[in-house]
Amino acid sequence: MKTKKIVADSMPLALKMVRQQLGDNAIIVNTKAIKTGGVFGFFAKQKFEVTAYSMEKEGAREEPKFSVELKARSENNNQMSSESSNSVFHKKPQELYNYYSQPTVVTEKPATPTPQSLEKENPFLDELTSMRKMMMTFMMNDHQGNTLPPGLAKCVNSLKKQGVDEEIIEYIVSCMLKRHESMIEMAEDVIEKEIITIVKEIIEKRVPRSNMVNESTRMINVIGPTGVGKTTTIAKLATEQVLKQKRRVAMITTDVYRIAAVEQLKTYAGILNVPLEVVRTKDELEKALTKLTHYDLIYMDTTGRNYKEVKYRESINEFLNHPLESDNYLVLSLTTKFEDMQILLNEFRESPVQKLIFTKFDETTSYGSILNVAYKFPFQLAYITNGQSVPEDITAIDATLLARYLLGKEK
Repeated sequence: MKTKKIVADSMPLALKMVRQQLGDNAIIVNTKAIKTGGVFGFFAKQKFEVTAYSMEKEGAREEPKFSVELKARSENNNQMSSESSNSVFHKKPQELYNYYSQPTVVTEKPATPTPQSLEKENPFLDELTSMRKMMMTFMMNDHQGNTLPPGLAKCVNSLKKQGVDEEIIEYIVSCMLKRHESMIEMAEDVIEKEIITIVKEIIEKRVPRSNMVNESTRMINVIGPTGVGKTTTIAKLATEQVLKQKRRVAMITTDVYRIAAVEQLKTYAGILNVPLEVVRTKDELEKALTKLTHYDLIYMDTTGRNYKEVKYRESINEFLNHPLESDNYLVLSLTTKFEDMQILLNEFRESPVQKLIFTKFDETTSYGSILNVAYKFPFQLAYITNGQSVPEDITAIDATLLARYLLGKEK
């Protein structure tokens, strides 16, 4: 076993020296900022000390297996051994990082192995991931001297206040570090613009080019927990189709557990002069669909329940299992904690839900969950609602505007 204590002017340089002297399998055991030189405690220069060890014997060593595998997976495999430390220790060994490192494209990206599957294939990825997180944590920890440039640190704090997930902040910082060797001299507004662009690109990958309903689509199914605003959202969507697209619209509700929900939808149906059918079972749904067969588009309001329970998800799937071509929307409230939102979205990964609607934009000042969902989940981000007015308070998602909100540039 070889042990080294390496001192360098920067953490990336120290980690690079660790790799050069101890190899890719080196284990980091301690890192800290130290002061060297100076007179009577003044004019001391900050340096970074890294203690690491390797189990390899002295002399020539073979390239480790995990390094070969990483090179094979990486899009930049021909540069991996010669790039600076940033390109190694900031590289995320997950398909999400590779996905967001590419320019925005219109076509869908083919399915790739999940991060979990990659880790199972190669246990050494855990070590590389921990080294990356160690470095990023060191850089973003205020108690370590706040080594981020002031402009970048300000943006990071804004993202944290908005509830943006730490993994996403790490990705954004790593993008900036890969683009610029030094940001000390960069103006704050320039850094902000670049980060807004990065955030916008993340969100844009999940925003459909158009929210227009295809002519072949016959049914819009709206799903979501109790109290997120499904009924009002249906009224907004239906009004758009009746008044602007001139389609013949009908409505169905399965939410018979809340009398107020049925009465509310009846009120909207009366205003729009469209029929409303109340159904309780799958057989009743089939009869209602037969009755409404000559209508262009049917909106179905489903029961709001606790979708963490399997039996409730199964009951909803029964209503979604019909022969008509449909779009399925899951409605989420922005006043919900992202941790709870994430649990719900994980449950709907294997469901026929394709698109999301975020409600209550006007009832919160924290919008980080939208970015979190865009980064972590494959659903399309269709609409945001920002009030109770029908049909005005609903809009397609504007990635640039959302990025500005997350950086505190909009109030």
